[in-house]
Amino acid sequence: MIRKGRTILFALLALSLTIPLHAADVPTSFASTHYYILSLGEMSVDLATLVQTAQSGGFSLVQYEGDVATVSRDGEDVADDLSVALADESVLLVDSGRFYLRENTATYTFTVRPAESGYNLVINPTEDLSINETLASVLMGLQQLGILGNDVNLEFTSFAKADLKGPASPTGVPIDSTVYGLTVAEDWFGYATANNLTQVGLRVEIVAEKIPGSTLSSEFSDYVIEESETLVKLLLPIDELLTLAQSASIGYVRIAHEPSVP
Repeated sequence: MIRKGRTILFALLALSLTIPLHAADVPTSFASTHYYILSLGEMSVDLATLVQTAQSGGFSLVQYEGDVATVSRDGEDVADDLSVALADESVLLVDSGRFYLRENTATYTFTVRPAESGYNLVINPTEDLSINETLASVLMGLQQLGILGNDVNLEFTSFAKADLKGPASPTGVPIDSTVYGLTVAEDWFGYATANNLTQVGLRVEIVAEKIPGSTLSSEFSDYVIEESETLVKLLLPIDELLTLAQSASIGYVRIAHEPSVP
């Protein structure tokens, strides 16, 4: 089951947050049976500063140069692979001008990650929690990292953890349901592994079926791996999947089966 609602945050003082809830159908608590995706909207973040601030705050760091990841803790490079680093209590991943920040607490995990309309905040509670108290704690921590401004509109959708089938693709958007499921999964990396998707940092390997006679939009050119007259394989940022599927030249976006492009 998917539920939608809205909550609006106003940072009244630098060290004080008030989060009033509106509309009768908006819950007052985060249920342990669901995880929640909240829109943070567009953000302007200096990645170099964010890296320094996060490292000084004890975050592990994963940085991608192309397809190669470097993992560091306390400013020192380590030999751990990505799966080990992502299991750390606090981790920041930087890839292709985008960042992915994840932190585990005793009662919830939260993630900030790129989205079609900016960045999303994902809350995954392990017990029922007050929305006000949880968001106040998370958003204050993000402000201290320099991620949020003083006035943020948060629209949210909740997803049942027990729904193994996952949500259907949006009506009218020609994208495979497994690929779409990645965009709304609580854990991108775990989902990609479970569904045999090739993920590199914040990018995923997919195939787009072109409409006959059309040309792939130039905005996706940097992500092309190989291309034929009818198909194109891309290593595409996950937040660009819906944009690609809705572009005029594309008839369908699907998993990159082999062989994908003849």
